[in-house]
Amino acid sequence: MSEITIKIDKTVEKFNMLQRGDTVAIGVSGGADSMLLLSYFLNKRSELDLKLIVLNVEHGIRGEESKADSAFVEAFCKENNAEFHCLRINAPQLAKNAGEGVEEYSRKRRYQFFESFGADKVATAHNLSDNVETVLFRLSRGTSLKGCKGIPAVRGNIIRPLIELSSEEIRRECSEQEIPFVVDSTNSDNSYSRNYIRNVIIPDFKKLNPSFESAFERFIASAKEDSAYLEGNAQKCFSECYKDNMLDIQKLKAHNPAIIKRAIVLFAEKNGCNLDELHLNGVYELLGKRGKYQIKNNLFAISDLKRLRIDEINSESKNFSYDKRIVDINIFLNKCELLTKEFDFYCDCDKISGDITIRSRKEGDSISHEKRKCTKTLKKLFNELKIPEDKRLSVPVIADEKGVIGVAGFCRDERVRIDNKTKNVLFIRITED
Repeated sequence: MSEITIKIDKTVEKFNMLQRGDTVAIGVSGGADSMLLLSYFLNKRSELDLKLIVLNVEHGIRGEESKADSAFVEAFCKENNAEFHCLRINAPQLAKNAGEGVEEYSRKRRYQFFESFGADKVATAHNLSDNVETVLFRLSRGTSLKGCKGIPAVRGNIIRPLIELSSEEIRRECSEQEIPFVVDSTNSDNSYSRNYIRNVIIPDFKKLNPSFESAFERFIASAKEDSAYLEGNAQKCFSECYKDNMLDIQKLKAHNPAIIKRAIVLFAEKNGCNLDELHLNGVYELLGKRGKYQIKNNLFAISDLKRLRIDEINSESKNFSYDKRIVDINIFLNKCELLTKEFDFYCDCDKISGDITIRSRKEGDSISHEKRKCTKTLKKLFNELKIPEDKRLSVPVIADEKGVIGVAGFCRDERVRIDNKTKNVLFIRITED
């Protein structure tokens, strides 16, 4: 048994990857990594009574070379009595149709294909070098500590037995054990970000430290430990602050920002959305003010300084219908209580200028509140009245040709108030179309 096989065995045992009798679907491209992985499982097949299913995806990107790689894997499986299946797709065209990048689309299709066989485990050939490349790539994009955890050794039923082996170790083992493999010609194309990291950046780091990958592996392990601790505390914080699908802002603010932000991420996930760093910071800033922040489309985070919630807000103005009735001031004085219960708004009819419209609030709307003797914007008024952000477009605003004369259910403008000179009172009943 080789030193590398022993190392893989230790990884498998440490992460409890395999059980006797497992059916294992193995993703095999034909490259050195996946061929070593396949060879490892072929050697373990009898010992662990494993059923192996070899899966290959031909993405339609490299033309005849890609087809030849699939044929190579199929021939190897035939020679070694291993079940083989190949998915052939035109990834560039399908990705374009789906409005996605080729790499992301291909990754999703691969895993859909792998999972479709219902195997106990799905094995992929991700290794230590892949892990280092992934974290460096994320760091270049400004990742958080969570992103520094890299590729997990186990995620659900997906296992990665080579995750603690470097590419150098893998190729050396293939050479020593005479394991055949193919080389993807695009691996030398540094216009691809990962290739640039692999072929340029990592070799430069190795000039500083020949054991760079091993050192970086320790960093990834440390990031995992620290992240696990913070995520555990964030879960406690979330449980403490969460009620009725809202977060208690005052309780939340008692915690460290590192915990608060992770609790917000958990809250967003519970509401079916994932927050990137930009949107997370946008939601975090709401903890200190009343307002809303758009997460995507019509989905918003909303704060009233006491509670944080995530809800849909229809950004379109509402349409309102209304019935009106004009009564003499004497009828109003005699039946005021009855009339005001039946209608949504009333004012001095003769003080209205031109036609009435009933609509949602518009930017810049203002009103001179009849009881406060001051003019303020409806935005400020709605803040004072603590009308939730997602309900504001549903509040009917009554206006004439000069401007706003009232907000149904809340107030009238000084210009149309009822006084001792009033002769006729206009009553309006409002319905939303």
